[in-house]
Amino acid sequence: MEKTRKYASLLVLFGISFFPIIDYSWRKLHLPFSTIWDDTFVILALILGTIVGYKKLKELFSYPTFVFALVFGSVSVFSFVFNNYLFIAFLHQFRLFFEPFLIFIAIILLKPKKEEIKFYLKAIVFVTATLALIGIYQYIKKVPTPVQWVDQSLESSSIHTRAFSIVGSPNILAAYLEFGIAISLFFLFTEQDFVRKVIASLAFFIIGGGLLLTFSRGGWLASGGSILVGFMLFNPLIGIVLIVVAGITIIAVPILRVRIVSLISPSYIQKSTNNGRLFRWENGILNASDHPLLGSGLGTFGGSASQKYGYFAHISMDSVYLNVLAETGWLGLISFALWVSLSAGRVLNKFIEKRNLIYLFISIGLFSILIHMFVENIFDAWGIALNFWALSAIGEVLNE
Repeated sequence: MEKTRKYASLLVLFGISFFPIIDYSWRKLHLPFSTIWDDTFVILALILGTIVGYKKLKELFSYPTFVFALVFGSVSVFSFVFNNYLFIAFLHQFRLFFEPFLIFIAIILLKPKKEEIKFYLKAIVFVTATLALIGIYQYIKKVPTPVQWVDQSLESSSIHTRAFSIVGSPNILAAYLEFGIAISLFFLFTEQDFVRKVIASLAFFIIGGGLLLTFSRGGWLASGGSILVGFMLFNPLIGIVLIVVAGITIIAVPILRVRIVSLISPSYIQKSTNNGRLFRWENGILNASDHPLLGSGLGTFGGSASQKYGYFAHISMDSVYLNVLAETGWLGLISFALWVSLSAGRVLNKFIEKRNLIYLFISIGLFSILIHMFVENIFDAWGIALNFWALSAIGEVLNE
């Protein structure tokens, strides 16, 4: 059974880490089942986890993340029943939230060992470095991108393209790279072999370069902020150096300065309040004020389901948390926030207790996504959600 568990664990972790490459290739080559392979993979992972770890099923209730998944799921169902709207819209958004979470359950049941976890972490670095290299190539070749990706009045003269790699969006690419940059730092700080340390350094600079060229301010702030806080906990001197380096970089590189300063320009704020991000956030808050306890129901305001079924006229809510607040009210937001953040907090607490760097850098990757979710609907991206829940589960079962 141990050999079965090992191979099942490696298969699941391989599928999760290589998800963006597999998904892109599968769809690009028009292979059979290209629209359902991801669902099939998640179900297969759960089946493998259940077969191998069925004796641990009761242990799931000892994980607060699992318990609050049940709480948020219950709130979502109550909200649907209370609001009584199109079931398929509810099911669409419910699936987007909860199907990737099955990976958390599968990994808890599979309980991967140290060498399997190291395989996954190395795969994450390899995949995200590959995505970053493609993004860097796109920037160098000035691959055409949609005009709405750049503020035409403030940035068009200095930003001609944004890296998006094979994932279709600079913001989604940035989210992938947030995982990669955190894990590459782990190997950079812990590898003893000189060649491996050089490889880790190279991966870090490639992923960091790719992240910069996404021009995703949400990705920059989420990753930079998480790394800064993490290093302040680990070694405050490194944190101070990072602040100085970041400040010098912003001052020395005009294109980065333009992207950041434009965020607080009167022109950007005016556009944002006129049918832009701030406008959508305001409407989300107003919707929540009309339905404070249970919201208007999953799939009715701000997510892909609400757009597909005609409940929401805009592109995206641009905030997972405001999306959840509008659709499930304060009960939903509180239970959702606890659901997605408790594992990250527990992993960080392991670092504080044990001072083992693997916990620090896993938590940095998780907190980067949690912060980025304030300003982007990145949780709708299947690969982001799968890797988030995989890292959360790995942080929970890892014992070093």
